[in-house]
Amino acid sequence: MGNNKKILIIDDEAYIRRVLEVKLNKLGYQVLQAKNGKEGYDLIHEQKPDIVISDINMPLMDGETLCKKTNALKKDRTFLTIIITARINPEDRDWIDTMQDTLFMEKPFSISKIVDTIEKYTGGQE
Repeated sequence: MGNNKKILIIDDEAYIRRVLEVKLNKLGYQVLQAKNGKEGYDLIHEQKPDIVISDINMPLMDGETLCKKTNALKKDRTFLTIIITARINPEDRDWIDTMQDTLFMEKPFSISKIVDTIEKYTGGQE
């Protein structure tokens, strides 16, 4: 599994990053981490991950700004973005539908659902 795909986890909560990292590493994915949107933005440019999992409420750059800034990159190099957050009203997430290859999952999230989504996405790219 995993096929050496790179996954970037961007979340200001270390335990969220760690839980996802452990599970995804076991499945053969290369996992990168960022603790805020600015760090994540830089890693997206430097490391070119295949999947980005991002929180919305983070310091330095929030997930919405991050998505809007990186959406243009998807015209040249597609990658899946999974937004995970606990604190958002349904009407405040309409912007997600306007982003290319971007999905929303509410916290607390199901790791198996995230893994299934990633497997479906990466399996379709081989």
